[in-house]
Amino acid sequence: MKKDYLRKIIVQGRSSKSTKVGDIMTEENKLITVTSDTKVLRAMQLMTDNRIRHVPVIDDKEMIGMVSIGDVVRAVVSEHRDELDRLNAYIQGAY
Repeated sequence: MKKDYLRKIIVQGRSSKSTKVGDIMTEENKLITVTSDTKVLRAMQLMTDNRIRHVPVIDDKEMIGMVSIGDVVRAVVSEHRDELDRLNAYIQGAY
């Protein structure tokens, strides 16, 4: 988003007050999206590979949400925390 703003507003000498969002948004055929069934690690890979921080979630040709890199990182950390807790319980004999 910030890159779009810099590249399409500031560099081209446009005005934020008069430029429409449609003039600077990513073209639909270049938009990277996920579905609600996309695995978290796949979303992370798409974000990393494409150097983006937000991905629209599309189901049945309708946007149902937006996933941020923060959402993805929290999910991965939470998953690993649960795994570490299970391993610690197993090591301590409480499993």
